[in-house]
Amino acid sequence: MTLGDTGNPFLTPIDSPMIQKAAEAYQNIYGKAPVYKREGGSIPIVSDFNHSLNAPVVLMGFALPDENLHAPNEHFNLENFDKGILTICSFLDLIR
Repeated sequence: MTLGDTGNPFLTPIDSPMIQKAAEAYQNIYGKAPVYKREGGSIPIVSDFNHSLNAPVVLMGFALPDENLHAPNEHFNLENFDKGILTICSFLDLIR
């Protein structure tokens, strides 16, 4: 047996004020409320950031399932790139 990732799991509650601001930002740009999905991933530093900085952690995604993340034919729609930038700007505006 080979030991894989040893990062600690992390979950930001969807009722977190920062998550609610992120949802509002998505609503502002996409015109629709986001769908909350629990998905696994290996970003071990996220738990460390939360613990060490004692700050809320918000991960915002913009890729679609058919864009084949980390696959040989991975791609990212430029419309999602542009809307992603606008969504992050909206989020930052909402939290300041």
